[in-house]
Parts: sequence; C-alpha cells; structure tokens
Amino acid sequence: MTDSQSLSVSRRKPGGRNRRRELVVAARKLFVERGYRETSVSAIVQEAGVAQGTFYLYFKKKPDVLVNLRGEVLRDYIDCFKQGVGGPGPADARLVTGIRQIYAAVDRHRDLLRIFREASTSDELARLWIEGREMVGEPVTQLIEDGLADGSFRVESPRMAGLLSLALFDDLLFEAQEYAHPAPGPETLAHATRYLLRALGAPPERVEALVSMEEF
Repeated sequence: MTDSQSLSVSRRKPGGRNRRRELVVAARKLFVERGYRETSVSAIVQEAGVAQGTFYLYFKKKPDVLVNLRGEVLRDYIDCFKQGVGGPGPADARLVTGIRQIYAAVDRHRDLLRIFREASTSDELARLWIEGREMVGEPVTQLIEDGLADGSFRVESPRMAGLLSLALFDDLLFEAQEYAHPAPGPETLAHATRYLLRALGAPPERVEALVSMEEF
C-alpha cells in the first residue's frame, strides 16, 4: 500500500492511522519473537486484537508490513544523521558525530535488522533499501560538499563519495555489534571512522584528533 492509499484509508475510517500502527507494532513484536517466516497474518491480527479482514485494509500481504518497518528504520537513520551533523563546526567533526548517531540507531534496531536479513529475498524490500540508500545519501553528500567548502575534505564527486561512505557502513556496524566481527562494535566504529575520514582527504593528524576525542 502506498502512502497516499494509507492516507485515504485513514480518512475513510476514524482512527485508521492508529489501527495501522497497531498492526505494525504487533507484527514487529511477533517477527522478533518468532521469526518472519513463522509469523502468519492470523497471528498478527490476533496480537493486534483486530479482525482478519482489518489487516487487508492497510496491507496487501505480510511482506508489506516488513517494507513499512524497513522504511521506519531508514527514516530513523536519516533523522539521526541530520541531528548529528546539524550543529556548528567543521564538516569532518560533524561527520564523526553523525556516524556515532547512526551507530546508536543500528544498535536500537538490531532486532529488526536480523529480521530484514531473514527476509532479504523480498524484491520489494531490496528496492526499498536501494531507494533508502539514495535518501540517506543526500545529507551525507551535502555534508561532504560542506567539507569541500571549508577545506575538511578533498574528493572529486561528493555524491559518489557519499554513497561509498554509506556502503562502508551498510552491514559493518550491525555485524560488529551482533557478532563482534570484524571486531567488537566500538573498535570497528573507530577503524571505520578513521578509514572514511582518510578516504575523504582529511589529514592523518586531523583524523587521529577527531577519533581520539570521541569515546569510541
């Protein structure tokens, strides 16, 4: 269901947005407890305390709920990054703060990230992640452009550098937190941050100053 469709439903039915939210919350709980494949639509509506047909007012099928949850996670990533980089100061220091905010967001959503991996064969979910990467890439690209202007960074293409920056953190932070691979979370975060700053053209002494002043 598209956003416009869900808005239409909520206008037709008082409390429609709340009902849709109840279904999403119930689905998230069951996906985490039982696993995505083991959770049926019947179980979701039972957990939400609504009739079976209510589910299909808001979602065509179970994967649509997962797409909704993936969208929520992506929006949280964007909001956290923007909050982290929105303060004063040079772009490189703001980037470090933004990365730490993303790291915290990954930790908050670890239970869902496990579920997304379980259901990674969904074409719609994969497309959403590609689109989400583009959306998250916009504030990253803007920050890199700020860094070019203030002398923090030296790159040829801010957009490409932004997307490559995201690729570095796609799964790395989750795997570090979940499996301590390639190293425990804080250590992986510090190494990845140093690597990214150097790739963006920050001088080595500046990189060490930025990373060491943070509590990685």
